[in-house]
Amino acid sequence: MIRSVKIENFKCIKGSFTLDFKKGINILVGNNEAGKSTILEAIHLALSGIFRGKLVKGNLTQYLFNYDVVKEYIENVNNEEASEPPYILIELYLDEVLPILEGDKFSEKKTLGKTSGIALKIALDEKYNEEYESLIKSGNIESLPIEYYDVEWYSFARKALTSRSIPIKSSFIDVGFSKFRNGSDIYISRIVQNILDTEEKTKVAQAYRKVKETFSKDQSIADINSKITNISKLSNKEIELTVDLGSSSTWDGSLITQLDKIPFDFIGKGEQSIIKTDLALSNKRAEASSIILIEEPECHISHTRLNQLLNNIKNNYHDKQIILSTHDASIVSWTHLS
Repeated sequence: MIRSVKIENFKCIKGSFTLDFKKGINILVGNNEAGKSTILEAIHLALSGIFRGKLVKGNLTQYLFNYDVVKEYIENVNNEEASEPPYILIELYLDEVLPILEGDKFSEKKTLGKTSGIALKIALDEKYNEEYESLIKSGNIESLPIEYYDVEWYSFARKALTSRSIPIKSSFIDVGFSKFRNGSDIYISRIVQNILDTEEKTKVAQAYRKVKETFSKDQSIADINSKITNISKLSNKEIELTVDLGSSSTWDGSLITQLDKIPFDFIGKGEQSIIKTDLALSNKRAEASSIILIEEPECHISHTRLNQLLNNIKNNYHDKQIILSTHDASIVSWTHLS
């Protein structure tokens, strides 16, 4: 489990920030822009290399850096004042001894000696030093030259990391964020990828193909296609409405979810939030994760339903370290519920 996290210059955190954790449940309470989300995102980034669904290594942007740190650096550069290029550092200190992660490549080695941990650093790539310096000397820099930066993801044992090589996994649950086209896609995707087995997926795919084939054979569709073909005066080719049977038209992207016969997008936001959290926790990734990060579970949910949800998490995931962010200070009392 995570003993503490150290974050430098990431998003709203200017300079260095350290936070200690305990086993079990940890709750971060604060107002908007207090940095709760930044802490959760930093932990998940250090454990997965992923920021908001994308690998950070191929999606660097200066907006990952603290705004004031970047602004001060650019001002110093344009005023020809010496200044170290901004960097981001995230270090996770673990409370268990893991030889593959144990070493002294971390910022607090003078006081801690060897310990187990994971780090991610986004900094100027040394192989571009000469080119970077030439650019800086030209002056009039308006943004951070992020194209000269690289991501170093490593263990305290001085070994480069990949997602497969990390024995500690995290699951990030944010019911307010979705990168999908609509509210249904994310649930279908999670059900398909994490709950159904191969045989069940095949059965659904076959049933979906049968429905699509039936569509084209329906008499009403045949009549409509005949009408469409007769409209054309410039071509003697048959024009018809049909459905794509190719591999690019996947059934899991075409189905919608319903709750009591009502499409998911039309049910209340509170019920959507509960289902989102339930499905996210029930998938295989969450089951394999030892760290569960939950962003504002109270979103759109009444206190009664929130207590039910939190108790479900507490009763079913007591073997995991849970780090939860919230605006609601009353949630702290939940940790004392039986």
